[in-house]
Amino acid sequence: MSEIFSLDLDHTRADLTAEEIDAAEAKAAKLAIPKFATYAPDFEAIKRAGERYRGKKNLIIEGNGGSISTFRGFWSCFESDTDQNVYILDSDDPDYIALLRKKCPKEDTLFIVINRSGNSIQTISGYLAFKDYETIFITARGSTLFQIGTAENVPLFDKTAEDPEFAGRYSGITEFALIPAAITGMDVEAIAAGAREMYDKCAPSVPFESNPALRFALHLDKLEKLRYDEVFLTIYSKKVTGFFELFVQLIHESVCKEGKGQTIYGGDAPENQHHTLQRFNSGKKNSIGFFITVENFQNDYKLDVPDALDDIQCRNIKLEQFEKLSMQDVIHTEFEGTWKDTVEENIPAVNLRLREVSPATAGMLTAFFQYVTFYSAILRDVDPFNQPGVEKSKEYIFKLVEEKEKR
Repeated sequence: MSEIFSLDLDHTRADLTAEEIDAAEAKAAKLAIPKFATYAPDFEAIKRAGERYRGKKNLIIEGNGGSISTFRGFWSCFESDTDQNVYILDSDDPDYIALLRKKCPKEDTLFIVINRSGNSIQTISGYLAFKDYETIFITARGSTLFQIGTAENVPLFDKTAEDPEFAGRYSGITEFALIPAAITGMDVEAIAAGAREMYDKCAPSVPFESNPALRFALHLDKLEKLRYDEVFLTIYSKKVTGFFELFVQLIHESVCKEGKGQTIYGGDAPENQHHTLQRFNSGKKNSIGFFITVENFQNDYKLDVPDALDDIQCRNIKLEQFEKLSMQDVIHTEFEGTWKDTVEENIPAVNLRLREVSPATAGMLTAFFQYVTFYSAILRDVDPFNQPGVEKSKEYIFKLVEEKEKR
C-alpha cells in the first residue's frame, strides 16, 4: 500500500481463522464494483463552477447527513488554505439561520444547497429562508429541488438521476462534495486521484491480504460477533476530525439495521482523553479502539522553556525536558501513551496512520470509509444502500406538515 496510508490491525484480538478469511474473500469476489467506485466526475464543469464563484467572501452550504459529511471532512483538512468563510447549515434552527444572515451580507455570500434526493423538508425550508441570496443547487435530475431550480432559474449542478447506490453518504467523490471544494480552491483532481488509488486497492477482486477495507470490515464483523458492539473512533488531528461524521453516517445508516451493526462514538483527540477515554478503558468492555493519527503535521513549534522554569516538576519530569520537544512530539506522545495502555489492557485496537494531510489522503480516507462500510454491510447480509429507519421518520415529518396546514 502507498506509504502515505497504512493500517495496523495487529492488535484487534479478532483471531480470524483461515476459514473466515476464505469465506469473506469468496463473498467479496462475487460482488460487482459499486457505482461510487466507478463514477467519473465532470471536472470541466466542476472547475467552471469553482472559477465562477470563488470570489465570494462567504459560503453558506446547506445539506444534511451524507450530502454534506464528505465536504465537512474536506473543509476541516483545507480550511487554512483559503480566505473564504464557510458556514455549514445542517439545521433548521431559526436562531442559527438568523445568525448566519447577520454574519453573511447578501452581496458577499453564495448560498449552496446540496441534497441528493432533493425532497428534504429541511433543505427546502432552508432554501426559502435564504431565497433572497444568490443560490446554486446541487441535486439529482427530477427531484423536488431540481424542479424548484428550474422554475426559479437557480443554477443547477449534477443533473444525474437519483440512484440508491449514490445516496448522499456515498457521493463524496462526485460533484456533491467536489463542487463546493472547488469553489473554496481545493485541488479536487488530486482528491479524486487519491480516492481512485484507494478504490483500486479495495476492489472486490483484490485478495484479502492486499485489500485494507475488506480486512478491516472482517475484523469489525468478527469483533461484533464477540460482543464488541461499539467503536471508539479517536482522531489525533484537527484537520482530520471533520471526517468523524462521515464514518458515523456511513456505518450507522448503511450497516446498523436488522439488529446488526456497531455504534461509533468518540471524535477529537487528545481532547476526548479527558472524558471519553475513561469510558473506553474503564467502562463496559464492549468497545474497539480505532485511532487515526498523522505522522507529519504541516506546521510544528519547538517548545522554549524559560530558564526560571527549568526545575519546576511536572509529575516525574522537570520542565527543562520540554525543551527537547515540539508540539508534534507532544501529540504523538499523547497517542502513544493511550495506545500502549489500550494494548496492555487487551482492548481491541486499530491504528490508521496518515503520513500527512493532503488532497490525496483526503480522497483516500473518503474512499476507504466507503468501501469499509460497503463490505461491513455485505458481511452482515444487509443492504448497504437503503436506510429504512431514516425513511420512516421522514414520512412522519411530511404527514405532520400536512396536518399543520389543515388546521
